[in-house]
Amino acid sequence: MTSNAYPPAPKHLRAACAHPSGHLASHGSRTTLQVYLDDGLVYRNDGDGYRLPPEKAQAQGVGPYVITGAGRRSILNDSQLAALDSADEDGALRNVTWPTAASLARLALVEYRDADGVPQPTDGDDGRTGPKHRPYLTPAGLDAARAAKPQP
Repeated sequence: MTSNAYPPAPKHLRAACAHPSGHLASHGSRTTLQVYLDDGLVYRNDGDGYRLPPEKAQAQGVGPYVITGAGRRSILNDSQLAALDSADEDGALRNVTWPTAASLARLALVEYRDADGVPQPTDGDDGRTGPKHRPYLTPAGLDAARAAKPQP
């Protein structure tokens, strides 16, 4: 893995992050795609559904390229990363500002839930009473949060 501070052409990774299945719809050049693969930001499976090594993914892969947790993390700014990493055991975010929560929701990393745990489309703020629903990590958000922790 290289130590790039920011991936090339992050707009492609942002679109994949917001995609319901995490698919990379476009990637720019083959060189950019190879950087994504080499850095572990995306992967591609073979015909049997097993993840291919980066050096074989472009030539032998089948199906779409899929963003990884590391790929999701790579496009986040410091406040978004801090919010993701502040989640409770149940996935609720603590002390997150509404702009940060809203940006994470647009990237499909968080969803708003009411007091009964039912997902809601927004935080429920009507401009007078404040937010009524709390942001929680989605499965994609959990994947991104786990990517920060060293894997055994």
